[in-house]
Amino acid sequence: MCVSIAMVGVAALASAAASSLIPGLGGKATGLDTPSWILLGNGAAGMASAAYGLAALGYGFASFRQGRLPAAKTLQLTVSVAAAVHLVALLVGLWRLPEAGRTFDLTLASLVVLELSIVAIIGWQRNTALRCSTDRKRAKQHSAMTVVGTMFAASVLVAAVASAGMAASTAGGLAVPHSEHGAHESSVTDTDQVPANIQNLKNQGHQH
Repeated sequence: MCVSIAMVGVAALASAAASSLIPGLGGKATGLDTPSWILLGNGAAGMASAAYGLAALGYGFASFRQGRLPAAKTLQLTVSVAAAVHLVALLVGLWRLPEAGRTFDLTLASLVVLELSIVAIIGWQRNTALRCSTDRKRAKQHSAMTVVGTMFAASVLVAAVASAGMAASTAGGLAVPHSEHGAHESSVTDTDQVPANIQNLKNQGHQH
C-alpha cells in the first residue's frame, strides 16, 4: 500500500511537471526568440509527463482495489527508467552553462525522491519474500495497528514531498498566486490612506 500511495503522489507531480513544460499552458509568453525545436521538445516532454501521470494514477487506484502490486517487476523497471530520466534532467539544469542559466527544479527533485522510494520499497519487499520463502518461521502477519501506522506515516511523507514539488510548478503558482494580497493592501495604503492623512493635516493647519 505504501507503493500505491507513492504512485498517487507521482501522478500529481508528473501532472504538475507537465504544466511547467507545455508552452503557453500557464498563460506566460514563451518569447519570440525561443527556438521552435525547444518549444516542440518541451511540448513533447510535457505530453509524455502528463501520460506518465495518468498511468501512475491508474496503477495506484488499481493496486488499491486489488490490495497488491500487479506486475511489480514491470513497475520497478518503468519507475527506475523514469527516475533516471528525471535525474538527468535535474542535473542538466544544475550544470547548465552559462552559470546564470542554471536552475534547480524542485518538482523534478520531488519526483525523483518518490520514484526512488518506490524502487527501494519494491526491492525490499522482494528480498523479504525470498527470505520468508526459505524460512517459514519468519513469515508472520502484521497487526492492524502496525498497518494503519505505516499507512499514515507513508501518507504524510508522500503528501509533504508532493506538496513541495507541486507548489514549485506552474500549476502551483497559478493555484496559489504569491504576494498579490499583500501588494493590494500596500497599494491601498499608499494611494488612499496616506494622502487622506496629509489632507487632514493641511485642513487642521488652515483652521489654526
